[in-house]
Parts: sequence; structure tokens; C-alpha cells
Amino acid sequence: MTLARLASALCLSLLVTPAGAQTNPNSAAIDRDVWAPVAASVKNDDIVAMGKTYHPDAILVMRSGTKRISEALAGWGRDMVTNKGKGITATVEFRFSQRQDDAETAFETGMFKYATRDKAGVSTPRYIKMEALLVKTGGKWKMIMEHQLEAVDEAAWNALPH
Repeated sequence: MTLARLASALCLSLLVTPAGAQTNPNSAAIDRDVWAPVAASVKNDDIVAMGKTYHPDAILVMRSGTKRISEALAGWGRDMVTNKGKGITATVEFRFSQRQDDAETAFETGMFKYATRDKAGVSTPRYIKMEALLVKTGGKWKMIMEHQLEAVDEAAWNALPH
């Protein structure tokens, strides 16, 4: 998998939750169970930890098609190893425009900012619109569908509450 695909892949160092978006009672629990661990897993090159945030039957939806999350994780894991070998580090941040949930299901829309930093310290950010469906199972929130939409610019990212 390419670095660009990893960038589009997963919601990846610092979790940003907009003040106005956290009005639903389960947002803090979703942040704790899903978004914070995804961000940490990217920062730490830990694909196993990332995989734990997904339901086993989760699907990744991209412009190019769909695939089981197990297949996507395998590719992202290879990319993490390759990038680490090149001295490339990565981080991810999330911002949400809409968060809907009840006691067992949730739908969230927003963006993620995936940034890589090379050995020379040059940072390259990418901004991707996203949607996620989540379910609460076994007392924990898990992503069951991640939909990565189009890339946007920094201005669109900055327009979201943070």
C-alpha cells in the first residue's frame, strides 16, 4: 500500500474534539474507545491496537471501492513498517461536524488530518472528509464502517469547530 493510501486509511496523534460537537452523551466514551486509541496507534506504529477499535466485520469504504477492515489493516501495517524503516513518523487528528448516537449505535461525520514527518522534519498533512458508523458491543464502542470521502484543503479543516 502507498503512503497516500495509509493517509486515507485510518483516522490516525492528537485527538481534537470540537466543544460544540460533544453534546451527545456517548461522545466521550466513543472518543475514549475509538478515536484516542486510533490516534495513539498511528503515533506508535501499532496496527494491532488500531485493529482493536474496529468490529471484526467492519468495512472500509473509499472512492475506489470497499474492503473488509482486516484487509485494510494488513496493508496499513505493512505501510507502518516501511515508513518506520525510512524514519517517517505519522500523526492523526479528528474534528467532527456531526455526532449522533444512542446507547448502542452512533454515526459521526467530520474530517481527519493525517500528517507525516520525514527524517528532515518536513511535515506533509492531508485532510480527508470521513463518516463512521459505530456500535457498542461488549461494553466498548467499535467502528463497523469507515467511509473516507474526498480530500479537502486546510481551510475546510480550519472551518470545523475545535
